[in-house]
Amino acid sequence: MTNDEVYKTTALHDVARECPFCGGRNVILVETQAKGRATRYGVMCASCPASMESPLFRHPWEAIDAWNGGERGRYCDRKDE
Repeated sequence: MTNDEVYKTTALHDVARECPFCGGRNVILVETQAKGRATRYGVMCASCPASMESPLFRHPWEAIDAWNGGERGRYCDRKDE
């Protein structure tokens, strides 16, 4: 984190699935804005250290979809292929 980065958080309530690690429902969208750079988005659990902030996403719905697991189900339920 540098001095020129600004963070904004938004509660996702029922938009995002529960945390796959702690089961918490306090999941938030993190918006990162750095001076001279595009806004990027990530999702994190406010109840434990779980996050999906790397890589950061260009659109909020991409970050939420990645947290929710997209078309293949929750990422914690996926099997290595």
